[in-house]
Amino acid sequence: MHEAALAENILQIAQETAAASHAHKISAIGLKLGEMSGVEVEALNFSFDVLKKNTPAAEAELKITRVPIRAKCNKCGKTFTVAHYNFFCPECDGILILQSGRELLVEFVDCE
Repeated sequence: MHEAALAENILQIAQETAAASHAHKISAIGLKLGEMSGVEVEALNFSFDVLKKNTPAAEAELKITRVPIRAKCNKCGKTFTVAHYNFFCPECDGILILQSGRELLVEFVDCE
């Protein structure tokens, strides 16, 4: 389960951010997760809840924003939301170039 390792890294980033701000408590951590990131949100939340105990993030909440898969056709230039991992343009059958959907990013850390 790679979600445990991800949760550990997210917690480390949040703690480093809090320490740099001289904060003693982390109340929320914002994440951007692309639909193609391969992250199971339930497993990530579970792992984070286990790891955050006895840390400045003990009461922190993960606020997750899902990022849809968006791509641009290399032939006609139109941009689409990709459904069912179909990377061919529905307009001209050209190949789509991925623009978003693989994100795995700590967007913010709310500290007190």
